[in-house]
Amino acid sequence: MPPKPNVIVINKKSNIVIDALIKYNLSDNPMRMVLANQPYFPPKTAFSPDRNEKAVIPSDFDAQSINDYFAQYHKRILVPKLEKDLSENKIKYLQKERKRHKNKLKMQENDLEKAGKADEYFAYAEAIKPNMQKMKQGDATLITTNYLDPELGEIEVPLLTDKSPLQNLQHYLKRYRKAKNGYAIILQNIKKTKDEIESLETLVTRLKNGEDIDIDTQDKSSSITQKIKQIDRILQLRYDDDWHIYIGRKAKENDFITTKLGKAQDWWFHSRIYRGAHVIARNLKKKNPSPELIESCCALAAWYSQAKFSVNVPVDYTQIRYVRKPKGSPSGFVTYSNYKTVFANPKDLRTIKKELGHD
Repeated sequence: MPPKPNVIVINKKSNIVIDALIKYNLSDNPMRMVLANQPYFPPKTAFSPDRNEKAVIPSDFDAQSINDYFAQYHKRILVPKLEKDLSENKIKYLQKERKRHKNKLKMQENDLEKAGKADEYFAYAEAIKPNMQKMKQGDATLITTNYLDPELGEIEVPLLTDKSPLQNLQHYLKRYRKAKNGYAIILQNIKKTKDEIESLETLVTRLKNGEDIDIDTQDKSSSITQKIKQIDRILQLRYDDDWHIYIGRKAKENDFITTKLGKAQDWWFHSRIYRGAHVIARNLKKKNPSPELIESCCALAAWYSQAKFSVNVPVDYTQIRYVRKPKGSPSGFVTYSNYKTVFANPKDLRTIKKELGHD
């Protein structure tokens, strides 16, 4: 294939372009255009393909035709490579997040060191108070008695030469109050940052061990580790390489998987009359759901509802793009449109797994 390949589908009888991977008009290429519903003009080139050349199928592929070879090549070579690249991208993203949090930790530790000087700032302020009449603007230091020292030793106070004695006093009192109030908060923030770093390292280890973790590297709206912890608590099923099912059993879980986890191309299922779980089918490869997948998701939505012991439970399903959560509505409440309804017999997750051979 050339560096910039194109695929053009034409009607052989009428020589009209049906569609093309890359479309361009005469302003893009004055020699020829490739547009739908327009005549096809072959490129002006000296190259002439050998139409008698036959494809040679590698001996390590048990393929009877070139189409069979492409199908095997896709499954054996391309899919594993795509999954490996995806996993490596997730690892790089987490390692970048870990580095960012380590830099954040250094800054917090510097702030803690400054906050630990609260007593020192207070001593400086107390030393300035009785000596303000003797001081003048421009003095670099003040050497006087440390009134907070039981032995009344000397203290050397560094001064801001461009500030008056009163402004120096106010400066140290301000730093003292900030350090005293901020010390406990900084300690809490340091603990949170360390926990975040530890969680990120755990996620990297899980990915390196081959575990498939649902990480959206484009989502910057919330803590990635917090989101993964929420996902880990949710009932879920890896249906196949193209679909991942999540089941929200509580109102907050329903809110999370529908408004935070689900993407526009994912599919959403919910029992029509009865209160129950939101079921999300994550569309990992942006495909249309098979009848078997729809049946499984509807059966799960029926089971995890108030109608779990009924039959022919009506279950609505639509894409997430058509699901809306009204502002101020309670957890788990949504509205939806463009839906279809299936009458499903409830099945629990264990039964679905057994039918799929996942046991």
